[in-house]
Amino acid sequence: MRFFIRLLALCYPISSYAAETYQFNLTIDAYSAPVSIHAFTSDWHDDLKSGDSAFLHGLAELSTENKQRKISLLWRYDYLLDFNEQTALLYHTYANDNKPAANSSYPLAIAARYSESYGVQWLQKFHFRPNIELGIGISLLKGYKMTDGQLNGQSIFKQAGFDVKDIQQASLDVNYYYDEPHLHEDQLDWHPRNPSALGFSVNTLVKWQISPQFVLNAQINDLYGRLYWQDIPTTQYNVSCQCSTFQHNIEGQLAISPKYTQHLSPRGNIQLVYTSPQNWLAELHTTTDKQMTLVQGAWGYQHSTWQSLMLIEPQTHAFGVELRHPNWHLRWLTDDLNTNKAHRMGLSLGVNQQW
Repeated sequence: MRFFIRLLALCYPISSYAAETYQFNLTIDAYSAPVSIHAFTSDWHDDLKSGDSAFLHGLAELSTENKQRKISLLWRYDYLLDFNEQTALLYHTYANDNKPAANSSYPLAIAARYSESYGVQWLQKFHFRPNIELGIGISLLKGYKMTDGQLNGQSIFKQAGFDVKDIQQASLDVNYYYDEPHLHEDQLDWHPRNPSALGFSVNTLVKWQISPQFVLNAQINDLYGRLYWQDIPTTQYNVSCQCSTFQHNIEGQLAISPKYTQHLSPRGNIQLVYTSPQNWLAELHTTTDKQMTLVQGAWGYQHSTWQSLMLIEPQTHAFGVELRHPNWHLRWLTDDLNTNKAHRMGLSLGVNQQW
């Protein structure tokens, strides 16, 4: 980290000829379809809803920016989880001390992609016309936490219950990499050292002043991104059993892989902004990744240097407010005022100062 701070400091004199803006921004967005975010991260003691995904994205950025370029120190948290609804139903049943129905079958499928990293980004701006700006950025990253892989299988229950005698047959195929094990591997006396990674990410943005009233902003994060892990623990097992007759077969290993490449999932944002001559604001936001596309509407008013907006996200039934000022901004979004029951939450805050 000391290296990155020195690099950022050394870059300041480069732009001494241009107006410089110093910024700090923190953005967190989370969503859990089957249960609330609080229940998802703890005990699953919540009513089960339909849905097959969950995500949490966090980004903290300290930057200096002028008309030609932007240089940032950043920390990022990216968590994506995909699963089928039968897996969510079975786990919810188990976590709440209920019993699956007799003669029932549950196909199991979970795919997880998670990483934490920090680094530095250089974003260069290009002005093709007075009203069009293109930015190309590259981030150099240091990864220190991760989970990447999948679990697939099936469970067939002979009778209601989770005891071995209740399960007619089961199969499980596990293949994942991690900094810390999540499937009780410690019971096999498995205590590997945490790995680390170096990597990069390419980002791009476009700002188009379509007319005096319309502005289009588009950004793709991790257009191409990789983390290259060294000496990383992995669990690779195939388990099958005829549980009612106590017959089972286990093949696989706990191992340290010398190398593993983790792909960072692209995420795009498009924002269309309309400002009326009477200072009314209307905005349309679209965020998309490999899991889903979320569409958000915003309506507000500009008074002097202030902007205030109401936010609505129909797909997640979330609502919120956003306040903007030349020196700071704040966004808050949720689908429930009781944060312990919220399935969708968003928070952004930032401060900036021009010199």
